[in-house]
Amino acid sequence: MKLVTKIATIATLASFMFAGVNLTWGNTYFDDGGMDTKSSFGVHFDVNDNTTLGWEDGLMVGLAGPAGSTFRLGYGTNPTLGMSYTWWEGAGTGWGTNLSTAIDYTLTGGAGVAGDFDITINLGFGF
Repeated sequence: MKLVTKIATIATLASFMFAGVNLTWGNTYFDDGGMDTKSSFGVHFDVNDNTTLGWEDGLMVGLAGPAGSTFRLGYGTNPTLGMSYTWWEGAGTGWGTNLSTAIDYTLTGGAGVAGDFDITINLGFGF
């Protein structure tokens, strides 16, 4: 049983080691009575061609959408539902560079939080 557990653990870790990884860094713009901004950092792993799993202010699941967009479901302090679109990708080898924009809608939260939209502009580095 120990051998099976070790093999399953190594196979799982290897799948993440060799998966596509995208690091993002950007700014999030939101309305809290006046326009405000905060820094955004994330890391996303490709689970397969259509799904990503990562961290961006909480656990983030991405599913492939129409026309190259991505549906986003965030599990942070307040759950969010959103969409992102990568509108520029570098054509180099090694580290790939991209610019993307995401719009997230806060599903639940305290007074003045639920129903808010956040707009995030990211610079991404992936391999």
